[in-house]
This record gives sequence, C-alpha cells and structure tokens, in this order.
Amino acid sequence: MTSSEGVNDSERILTKLCQRSFLRLWSQTNVFTDEGFKEGKGRTKELCDALVIFGDDVIIFSDKHVKYQADRELHVAWPRWYRRTVLDSCKQLYGAKSWLMRFPERAFLDAKCSRKLPIAVPSGPNVRFHLVAVTRGSRDAVLAHNGGDGLGSIALNSALEGDAHFTAPFMLGRPVPERAFVHVFDEVSVELVMKELDTAVDFLDYLRARDELLGRSGCQVIAPGEEELLAAYLRTMDRTGARHVFIDVGPEDGLPDLAMFDGSQYEGLYQDPGYLRKKEADRISYEWDALIDRFLTYGDPNIHARALDQTSAETEQGLRLLAAESRFQRRQLAESFIGALERVEPGMRLGRVVNRQAPGETVFVFLVMPMRDERDYADYREHRMAVLHAYVRTARLKAAGGTTFVGIAFDNPHKSYRGGSEDLFVFSQDTWTKDELTELETMQRDLGLWRENTVEWRCRQDEYPQASQANPQQLLKTDDLKSSQVRVNNARKVEKRRQKMQQLSRRRNRGRK
Repeated sequence: MTSSEGVNDSERILTKLCQRSFLRLWSQTNVFTDEGFKEGKGRTKELCDALVIFGDDVIIFSDKHVKYQADRELHVAWPRWYRRTVLDSCKQLYGAKSWLMRFPERAFLDAKCSRKLPIAVPSGPNVRFHLVAVTRGSRDAVLAHNGGDGLGSIALNSALEGDAHFTAPFMLGRPVPERAFVHVFDEVSVELVMKELDTAVDFLDYLRARDELLGRSGCQVIAPGEEELLAAYLRTMDRTGARHVFIDVGPEDGLPDLAMFDGSQYEGLYQDPGYLRKKEADRISYEWDALIDRFLTYGDPNIHARALDQTSAETEQGLRLLAAESRFQRRQLAESFIGALERVEPGMRLGRVVNRQAPGETVFVFLVMPMRDERDYADYREHRMAVLHAYVRTARLKAAGGTTFVGIAFDNPHKSYRGGSEDLFVFSQDTWTKDELTELETMQRDLGLWRENTVEWRCRQDEYPQASQANPQQLLKTDDLKSSQVRVNNARKVEKRRQKMQQLSRRRNRGRK
C-alpha cells in the first residue's frame, strides 16, 4: 500500500529519505489517529509526520519547518524558533509514543481513518521506540552565527538540559531530560545521516549508539555539528571489528564522562582512502535494494500462498529479512546472487547458499532454474517454487546452525522467452529431530540437490577494503565514475537484461490473480 506523499516540501523530503532508507512497505507518512472521530463525525488527529515499523523497532518522526526570524534579536529569535520546532516536536513524539503503546491498532494512513497501516504496530515488552525530531529553517542563521564556517548544522552539547537551551543559541542537548531521549536532527544533519546510513539496520544501530552516547545524565559530549559525530562513527570500529562506535573503549572502561569532537572528522572522512574504497565497493549492494523493491512493486503473495501455503505475513517477514541486512552485508549478498546469474550456463540449474556461520544470522539460498518441459510460464513458476522449497529446507544440511532460511529463485538468464520474475520463500525451524534430518538427506539425494552445480558462498570481505592499485584521489567523484570492477559491470548487464524482461512477465502474472 502506498503511503502519503506528504503535504508540504518538508514532509516530501522526509518521505523520500524514509523510503530510501526503509523502503515503502515499512515507512508511512502523515499517520492519523481516530481520537475524537466517531461514526464519520468529528476531527481526526495527525499522530506523526512519519512512522517506520520494522520488526520490534518503531521510529516516530516529527518534522517542523519554522523560518528563523533573523530580523529579530538573538535572545528573542532563538528561543522562539527552539520552542516551535524542538519542544513542539518533543511534545508530539511523546504523545504519539503513548498512543501507539495504548492503542497500536488505532493508527491510520488517511484523515478519514479508513486505511489501516500495512504493517501492524508491535506491542509487548520487546518493542523499542525511537523518537526523532526533524527541525528545519535554521541553516542560514547558523551559518551567519558561525561566520560562514561549517555546513550550517546546529552544535551539540549533551550537558545542556531543559530550559538552559533558551540561553544557548544554536546548540542542542537534552530538551526534556526527565523523559525518553529524543534525537534532534536539523535540515542539514538529517539528510547527511539518512543518506549515509541508508538501510534500516544501519540507521537503527546509529540511533542506539547515539542514544547511549548523548542520552546519559551527568556526562558531556560536545561537537560543532552532527556531521562530526557521523564521521567519527563511520571511521571507528569497536575492538572486535563487529560494529561501528563513536569512541573505541574497552568493555570494562565504558564511555567517558567528557568527550569532545573537533571539526576535523567530517573533512577527513572524504580524504580517507579506506572510506573511498568502501563507497566504491558498495556500488553493487544497491542491486539488493533493487531486488527488494521489485518484490514490493510486482510481488504476488497469492501465488506464494497457493503454491506453498505461505501467508502474506510470512511473505512480509521474508521481505523484512531481506531488508534487515546492512549496507556491507547487502554488498556480499548482491555479489553472491549476481555471481550465480553470471556463472550459470544454458539449461543449467544452480543452487547457492550464503552461510555466514554466525548465530542468529539468516541463511540465504539462491536458485537459478531453467524452464524445460513445462507447458507454460505459470507451470514453470509453480514448479520452480516447489524446487525452491526443497532447496531451502535441505539448506539445513549445508548450514547446521541455521534456524531461519530465505530462498530466492531466478529465471536462468539464458532463455528463449521474454519476461522474468523472482520468487521468495521463508522457512524457520529452531530444532530438528534425527528423523527429520534423515528425511532431508533423502530429499537431497532423491531430487539431486546441492551437487555439482552448487556453490557455498562464505563471506570473507572487509567492510573497508584493503588498499589496491586504485588511486584514492580518483575516487573522490565516485558518482561520476564507472566501476573498474569487471564483476560489477557484468552484474549490471545481467540486471539490465532482466529489467527489460520484467514488463511482459508482470502483465502475465497479474492476469493470473
């Protein structure tokens, strides 16, 4: 279901950012409640400007655009702008959180409260709410206040609390220290953060780390702007190398009570060869985004349900598992499935399992299958789903620690017919009996699965690739360059061919609903 486009330029910008980071199934704008609205009478109330529901994580956005009154005295203009943007946003966010906790089923996509959210608001002790205030209209005033230096983002000082903000112009801390922490981003920082951290897991990880750093009472973190925090986060890994952090400290030390970020982090980021190599390597990862978007645009849950008794909720779970991968993980997954499409030969069936051998990690199964003796495309696709089901179940023999398996099936690119499609299947099972495993072994043997045309893909990459022959200075304008990696070029050619074949197949599939 398509969400609202927003009612003004500010909300349209937020809509674009949310849909880029969270894709449209999980992000909605202009959400309403039926409070004060009964039997078609009364006035409904806007709950929030944007709402993201991703598993047990709920992100509530409030977006306020108020022009800073530069013609007024500083002691008048700043408190007025701060009150109408930051404090009003906090009030809206706390109210929205309270409503969703009490009435999770009473949130709607329209002012008439006739369209329910496509994804139910979760409830229970495991739900995590993240409150984000987006404030706009201050950039020019910040630049003028700073003598033209910086990007125009508001400075950070976490020791600043409550009413102390009224006498500290262009500086943000904890607006309501006695309540849940609110992430305040201005018009500059919200775009920087959401464009850089453009997957659900990357953005959520940043919010959690930011809350842990800035939301502490009795501590002080100072930065000339959000961009310095962001750059430090992107360039710093914890001592295990498993996650990004703002400050690298040992687990026994904890975060320092005083931390100061100077103005060199952000400028240094775009001079960092490792970061530039990472951005180049990440290019292929957006093929994973495109794959998810095709499922959202053209997916037909009814086909899945008929073939394998998979409900729409299970299909959403599978899509969410695809979208729950970080940018780095998407790079690895895209290389795997595109590599399978490049490697497969005419008439050949190929299975590939991506086993990251880490507890709790989703195991992905890619199947490339030719159309052989089927009478028409509908028969072929039904047969392909049955084969995918068998591959996904027997993948447990290849990934002994796996409990959640997601399978994606593709047409063999060497084909004589026009059109193409992908199928998605998700399967979860925590424990297996000895008899069940024996049954899987029999299925694998009888159906000839996971044999000579099988590749087990293990990820052995670094998020920040090691130095290569490429000149880092040449990567400064990566948006204007063609990738030098032959694999990426080949992948794009494959993807381009497949996109050209989508229209006819999608038309055919819609006719079968």
